[in-house]
Amino acid sequence: MNKRKLFALCVLYLVIMLVMVSREMMTGAGIFVTFPVDTVENGRLVTVTGEVFRIDETEEYQTLYLKRVGISDGRQNIQERYFLAYVKGNHSFALGNKIKASGSLEFFENERNPGAFSRKKYYRTQGIPACIWAEEAELVNRNTDLFRERLRLLRKRWSETVLQILGEKKGGILNAMLLGDKQKMDAEIKEQYQLNGIAHILAISGLHLSFVGLGFYRFVRRTSGSYLAGGLAGITFLLLYIAMIGCTVSAVRAVIMFCMQVGADMTGRVNDRLTAYTLAMAGVIWWRPLAFLDAGFQLSFGAVGAVLFLYPIIASEKNAFGKLAESLRVSVCIELLTVPVILHHYYELPTWSVLLNLIVIPLMSLVLLLGFLGGMGLMLIRPAGIGMLYGCGYILDFFELLCKGMEYLPGRRLTTGRPGTAGIILYYMILAIVVFWYRKQKEVCEEVKDVHFMPGTGLRLILLAAGIFALVMNCPAFRHTGLEITFLDVGQGDCAFVRTEGGRTCLIDGGSSDTKKVGRYQIEPFLKCRGVRRLDYVFVSHGDMDHINGLEELLERQQEGIAIACMVLPERKLWDGKLEQLYELATSNGIRVVTIQKGQEISWEDVTLTCLEPCAERFEKASGEISGNAASMVLELQYGELKVLFTGDVEGEGEEILTEDMKEDCTVLKVAHHGSRNSTSEAFLKKSEPMLAIISAGRENRYGHPHAETMERLTVEGCSILNTAECGAITLRQTGKEVANLRIIQYNRFYEKFE
Repeated sequence: MNKRKLFALCVLYLVIMLVMVSREMMTGAGIFVTFPVDTVENGRLVTVTGEVFRIDETEEYQTLYLKRVGISDGRQNIQERYFLAYVKGNHSFALGNKIKASGSLEFFENERNPGAFSRKKYYRTQGIPACIWAEEAELVNRNTDLFRERLRLLRKRWSETVLQILGEKKGGILNAMLLGDKQKMDAEIKEQYQLNGIAHILAISGLHLSFVGLGFYRFVRRTSGSYLAGGLAGITFLLLYIAMIGCTVSAVRAVIMFCMQVGADMTGRVNDRLTAYTLAMAGVIWWRPLAFLDAGFQLSFGAVGAVLFLYPIIASEKNAFGKLAESLRVSVCIELLTVPVILHHYYELPTWSVLLNLIVIPLMSLVLLLGFLGGMGLMLIRPAGIGMLYGCGYILDFFELLCKGMEYLPGRRLTTGRPGTAGIILYYMILAIVVFWYRKQKEVCEEVKDVHFMPGTGLRLILLAAGIFALVMNCPAFRHTGLEITFLDVGQGDCAFVRTEGGRTCLIDGGSSDTKKVGRYQIEPFLKCRGVRRLDYVFVSHGDMDHINGLEELLERQQEGIAIACMVLPERKLWDGKLEQLYELATSNGIRVVTIQKGQEISWEDVTLTCLEPCAERFEKASGEISGNAASMVLELQYGELKVLFTGDVEGEGEEILTEDMKEDCTVLKVAHHGSRNSTSEAFLKKSEPMLAIISAGRENRYGHPHAETMERLTVEGCSILNTAECGAITLRQTGKEVANLRIIQYNRFYEKFE
């Protein structure tokens, strides 16, 4: 440690910063989590002035990243470091220009359900607190950063040429790999890469930057015979490349570690990789203190840390397999160190990714080489450049073929859910013990001059296995007790998830009228976060889109998303056109569809789910016609003393029949039709006598749900009332048969201090 003073200083700085950021995340006070603009109310008209340092373009609008920002709301002037402005149309702004735009202030939202993506966390880790949407933007100052603007235009022309030659599908992938331009990325290919554990090749990672910098450094060094010339050329070329593609966490890490390595070569000293590693981490945190929370930061430094700390433990002398064996050991080490990070952020593990990366990563180096040479060749010898880009295209076709082939392998994904903090800490403690023990044994072996004698290998492997077991068993897929019911916040819609103590799962409805792609971006991430790979049952109350459009997405994504074993619909006589279409979609995807009638029930362990309504014959006798909301499926779940009533959108005649037939009261009522005044009548409440009423409605929805009359009736009845619009997802957990054991968790409260 005395010889590593810079290393010790970096470690001390990182520990202090980690403590400060952790404290502020828990208390909500400080300079890292809060921003001056947080004092302005959301939606207020503001005028923003700032210098453009990055421009992203689509056909409809430009995204302008601003720095040195001034914000005025008519009452006060606020200074922010960074800001985001979405400007309609295409403008001829350049980097370095100072612009002024006006619009409604919009704060990025936190996730409303466990597992969903948090725009607020994503942008605030980059120091961007909010944004505006502006119809127009005014140029205040034409000062242009000519150097960076020319690099931006070069990147733009390069990207457009690649798209023109390879087409949007393959060209979009290659542009993401080489230029960090993901505007034209094919969403299906991107998801295939993610599911198979090779999505890292789509990001500008340390692999890319090391390839660029080291390749140029070695070329100049060998041609000039000078370490100094090679080092200066490599550093300059790498900085130019990063200036063109944009500065990221991986870029900062790669530049610092590259400079340390090249600097050691230039001065004739030995590069201390551990010091370079901690210095790079300290540099990133100095630049972006909240990067500690970022998945990219954790995975980037985790992969390098695996090579530094774990690889020596399993390294061995060269054998017949040579480079292949070495690559396999590196992949295993990276997987061991990053698996908790992957499970924490993505909730599942691609089980074949280690072997797939043995093929992909070596070919990726060839893609980068051909891509760079092809890009430069287009400017010098165009036919040669086009040929090299076509070569990249053939390799990308092979990658796609590999991903599709993985679909036929058994168990290609292990969905565990987000592991608990205790399991993650225990896992890394065991890894640290293994590394520390190995280093101590190595020192002993070196003292006795027998470096090949390393006892305890079997025990180290047992410890690693114990760590993996502790991590996995602390995941929701394997750690759940009692009954769990979660009412998801899907905006203006309905969706409830049920899991029994024995692990049986079901979904009751799933749709929204105001949340786009609610199945893919809200329901599916929640289920994966909870460790659910397969739903035993999906119940559909009726055919309104705000109850089924998310289910349609789940049905269409059976290969990539959540498997569904059985879908349960009301009696066939009650089906409308939407339910007919849902039935066709389910059967075409190989899913069993059954119907349930009044009085029928399904039992799992100590949980019973009973269908209370509707009855087609009853409707026909009473009115001769069957309507949508009135004919909603009503389910009662019973677990010990707990009774939960799922009412869909039942109202009018359907609610009258339900009130007449009800024999017992309930503990929890999922309020029908999002709290509409036409449901949840006084007579029904007096008959059901719920203790807790849960309303699923969208924030500031155009229907005015929940209506004041309904809220008043619930209040008079003495119900406790929770609304997903205010609470986010609402989870009920009961570990015993008594209602006194019921726990209520409001997900939005976990983030009150982050606000």
